[in-house]
Order: sequence, then structure tokens, then C-alpha cells
Amino acid sequence: MKTQSNCPARFREDVFERSFKAKPGKIEKVWSNLNRRETFVKGQLFPYRVEFDAAEQSGPFAEGELNIHHGPLLSVHGAIGKITDQYRGLEYFYGSYVLSFRLIRPVRLEFERDGEVIKLRLTTYVRPWVRPLWRGLNAVFWGFFGITFLF
Repeated sequence: MKTQSNCPARFREDVFERSFKAKPGKIEKVWSNLNRRETFVKGQLFPYRVEFDAAEQSGPFAEGELNIHHGPLLSVHGAIGKITDQYRGLEYFYGSYVLSFRLIRPVRLEFERDGEVIKLRLTTYVRPWVRPLWRGLNAVFWGFFGITFLF
């Protein structure tokens, strides 16, 4: 089943990447927290919310598990992808958007563990004139409010 479109003609694919180095001996805990529902459910500021289509809103993710992150100017829904000891993916569905479906369309969020480092990769389709703003917002969000709280 197809869950995402190809990049639309007036959009460009954008890949935002960031690395986070864990303190010595902390990578196992960080990786475990990054793969648990409650990390994202309990960490949201009103009026934003993360929900999972699971019996419990806590515990480890399951491959294929549906989820949504929503709030004003945000509707990002998808399914947890492949999960290994070194990688976790989240595939966003067609119709997901940030600000507007006409501007920014998230495609995929990936986390990769490499030694004591967690690498984040966010792939989106974005209108070219919005790209500088989008990249700036990502730099701020992931720098201050992203997964750094796990460390």
C-alpha cells in the first residue's frame, strides 16, 4: 500500500540532519527512551499532542504502529517503520503537514545509533521559498527542544 506521494513538482526534497552525542555510559538509556511512547506523549506542550494507536500510551514502539502529532498548524501522522538496535524509522503519510499542506510535507523521520552518537534525519517536501525558514525552525527545535532532553 502506498502511503506517501513522490515529491510534487513545485516542492523540493529537503533532508535535515543533526547528531547528538550521549554522555559516556548513557547511550543505552537514551536509545531506550527514544523508542518508548511515553517519551513523546508526556513531553508535549499544550496545545500539541502525540497519540499512538496502541492499547497503552506507554511502552516500546511496535513496527507498523500508527501515530499522530497534532496541534495548531501541525498534523503529522504516520507509522513506526523498521526498528533495530541501531535504527528506528517513522514513515509519515500523505496529507501530513507543518504550517500548511501547501508549504511543508514531512516524509520520514529516522534515528540511527552509532556508538555514543544518535543521528537524526528528517526528510520533507518543502516549497523552495519556505526552505530557509524551515531549516531555521528545525535548527532551533532540535537544538533546544528536540531529543536533547533525553541526554
